[in-house]
Amino acid sequence: ILQPQSDSLGSHRKVLILGGMGGIGKTQLAIIYAKRHRHSYSSIFWLDANTEATLNNSLRAVANRILPVSKLDDDQVWVHISNWLSKLDNTRWLLIFDNHDDPDQYEITKYRPSVAHGSIIITTRQPDRVNGEKIKVQSMAKEEESLRILATRSGRDNVTSGKSTSQEGISA
Repeated sequence: ILQPQSDSLGSHRKVLILGGMGGIGKTQLAIIYAKRHRHSYSSIFWLDANTEATLNNSLRAVANRILPVSKLDDDQVWVHISNWLSKLDNTRWLLIFDNHDDPDQYEITKYRPSVAHGSIIITTRQPDRVNGEKIKVQSMAKEEESLRILATRSGRDNVTSGKSTSQEGISA
């Protein structure tokens, strides 16, 4: 869904929504994707989308890195970043809007560049309220599934649960 196209100018915007309950790994999936595919992108920007104020702070940090201007109000910052992302020779970028959990606070589509090239990931607890290709992240249904993944990823055999069956050592 997100990989940059070889023709450099994609015909449609690539937006992936990672949605699900808090604490189940949406942000971690976005981090893993960004690290694993960092060579596919010329630029990757991580934006704290929890509130519009935190998003504007993140955008200001991005602007300070990519733009030669320093004193801009919040609306100007986004305009300049959007213009930079829209350049014809700048087509392999990834924006990650993390923690957009309350879509009623502000309209995130206002912060999508007008061009169709580039890729966007949005993590949210309310995926049905955000437009894009959705992937629902769920907790593991069975402990055995998570232990199997842990064993595979760690390269260890005989991974077992750390649950204790006794109440020894627990004080009230």
